[in-house]
Amino acid sequence: MVSVARRAAIRMHPLDRKLLRDLWRLAPQLLAIALLASIGVAMAVMSRSALKAVGSAQERFYGETRFADVFATAVRAPRSLLERLRGIDGVVAVDGRAVAAGLLDVSGLDRPASLRLVALPDDAAAALNGLVLRRGRLPAAGQRDEAVASPAFVEAARVGLGDRLAATVAGRRVAFTIVGVAQSAEFVYLPAGDSWLPDDAHTAVLWAARARVEDVAGLVGAFSQVSAKLAPGVAAEPVLQRIDRLLAPYGGLAAVTRDDQPSHHFVAAALKRMAKLGVILPPLFLVVAAGLVYLVVGRLVDTEREQIGLLKAFGYTDLEVAAPYVKLGAIVGLAGSVLGALAGELLAIVVTNLYEQYFRFPALPPRFASGAFLAAGSLAWAAATIGALFAVRRAVALRPAAAMQPLPPTHYRSGRLDRWLSRCRVDHPTRIALRRLARYPVKSSLTACGLASSLALLVGMLFVYDAIDVVVREAYFHAQRWQAQLSFVHPRAAAAIAEVLRLPGVVDAQPVRTVATFVQGAAGRRRVPLVGLDDDTRLARPSDDMHRPLFPLAGGVALSRALAAQVGVRPGDVVDIEVLEGRRPRAAWQVVALSDDLSGLFAYVERRRLNALLGDGDLSSGANLLVAADALPELYRAITRRPQVAGIALRDAIVRNWRTRVAGEMVVTISIDVLFGALIAFGVAYNMGRITLAERSRDLATLQVLGFTPGECAYVLCGELALLALAAAPLGVGLGVGVAHGIAAAFSRDELRLPVVVGPATVGLALSAYAASVAIAAWTVARRVPRMELVAVLKTRE
Repeated sequence: MVSVARRAAIRMHPLDRKLLRDLWRLAPQLLAIALLASIGVAMAVMSRSALKAVGSAQERFYGETRFADVFATAVRAPRSLLERLRGIDGVVAVDGRAVAAGLLDVSGLDRPASLRLVALPDDAAAALNGLVLRRGRLPAAGQRDEAVASPAFVEAARVGLGDRLAATVAGRRVAFTIVGVAQSAEFVYLPAGDSWLPDDAHTAVLWAARARVEDVAGLVGAFSQVSAKLAPGVAAEPVLQRIDRLLAPYGGLAAVTRDDQPSHHFVAAALKRMAKLGVILPPLFLVVAAGLVYLVVGRLVDTEREQIGLLKAFGYTDLEVAAPYVKLGAIVGLAGSVLGALAGELLAIVVTNLYEQYFRFPALPPRFASGAFLAAGSLAWAAATIGALFAVRRAVALRPAAAMQPLPPTHYRSGRLDRWLSRCRVDHPTRIALRRLARYPVKSSLTACGLASSLALLVGMLFVYDAIDVVVREAYFHAQRWQAQLSFVHPRAAAAIAEVLRLPGVVDAQPVRTVATFVQGAAGRRRVPLVGLDDDTRLARPSDDMHRPLFPLAGGVALSRALAAQVGVRPGDVVDIEVLEGRRPRAAWQVVALSDDLSGLFAYVERRRLNALLGDGDLSSGANLLVAADALPELYRAITRRPQVAGIALRDAIVRNWRTRVAGEMVVTISIDVLFGALIAFGVAYNMGRITLAERSRDLATLQVLGFTPGECAYVLCGELALLALAAAPLGVGLGVGVAHGIAAAFSRDELRLPVVVGPATVGLALSAYAASVAIAAWTVARRVPRMELVAVLKTRE
């Protein structure tokens, strides 16, 4: 009895049986191509799935906690003002609370942590910016010294439930017992002091009973921070203006929307970068896969000319003859799509877990982006199918009589290459490899382009480490000469610097005045800090692109280069400066220089000129310090007794955190892309090696019969790949610089701009990975040469 499978095989179309045989015979090559196509699909699925997971978790978290749409601060506003704020058109909810800054002593930390003490609402259900309890409990009613802490601080500082922490707030020593750990949408991401990077161990957020916080902060019956929820569709700008007018008499700063709230701004920027990477890189892999399908199917068509002629002579139409080859490409694309979906989902889980460490949303389950899979999978299928269509055109165009004739032999003649090889006394195996490359320029060029694309990806991803080193060097060693930076709770008279100089271990100190401003140019306005420095500034030295110090300024304002580009101004133009605190004065100042800042958007002015604009005396909001390293512990103890000190930052600690944070954020993505780049090199080299082996098996067998060793024959085969890899290297490095520009644009944001710097170490590492991938592919193919059955190979017809 004939089995079901046997009957199905009998009923199968003969050309479909041929397709199955081709798939089995070419399985290793086709699998390598499918893997390349799958990488493009996987990258798209990974980025979109991770984006979908983080976006959904963010939206759900914001909804659960009633995250506000508008935020504003004041020095001291009466709680009675909240009713007038609730009456603003378009506002559906308002929440005012007391917030105080201070220093927190934590056992095991080398320096005090900056503290943000936030009052809990009386009615949590009606309040905005609510908490999600992660561990423990909320403070009990009537317990004034209990508090809940932010999870990032608790984990980094190793604070346990029941620990009692002492703090200095508004000149008072207080203590709180940690009874719970809670997360807020306001502090998913919390920068440390003047840095845009977080320092979780030294940046604490504590929530305590409203009465206790108001009492400690001197805000009984008042609030210092207000947030509002807007009705759907309400324009934010009129609401912001109305809030600003109401808070102005109470020292209010300019209100901002959620887009400018630091935590949300960082999360949104990270999601945008993730989306960009999902668009930039996948097409590269799909193009390479399409090129390889073209080469493999083209070689198959060339070797099956006689069969194609016979099929046409027997009456098969052009479409029927072309169908097996087109199906071959389509199957490769389909296999790449399926493999890419599986790999992309696994990688999405890895990336989602990485972002969970940064965002700390209460729930961040993985999500599968079916839309991205359908789009990328369709592109992969189409790319492979199109590659096969281009290759099969020759089969369709052949007439039966011409097709059944063997390919005419290649016309060989002595040329310049041969004469040069003779003069240079190049050995015969190398001559054979060079001649073949020269006589098949299209195939050689396509292979070189594929190899160059892999090296370009390697260089373009690895450059990030060079860029980080440059940013650290320029931002924290060339421009910033201070070792420690003090920030004050409120601006203090510049004479206080004399008191700072008397602190233990302080060798030098210079005042700094920083205020929040709007900088308005021809192309728009941005909210940035305006930094006032003394003319003889030594410890903070903003400079231009030639490393020339900008101070003393020639009576104008200096902008960071990125800020100038965003607001559309150049040196000589006039910008409008609106200060967002105090009397909120305005000024029109000329841009006299551009600072080459790589970290942050800043405007710089002489401090005396800034103080004159503010009209509140010779004040400073902080100080830059040079400190003896062995005196730091004593300095920390001293500043905890200074009620006006809000925090202290160390340059070395910032740099360590800089490297750890930035590398941690990028290392997984970069490592994945570097692996993919190496896989491109392997896939291209392996496929070309297999194609060359199939085309030259008779030649290699003949060489062995003539006395060449298997090793020399393998050298001929691998020599072609090596020469192509060498020829592609300069092109790959050049393209890699272009990829680096794209990656820099994707990773750069307001607080960090990556310079495109490709150093020798990066090029060396990329070339090493590239060479290793090509060598492994060459070895995989070359080991087949000694196993060749010479008699069987020599019996085959051309």
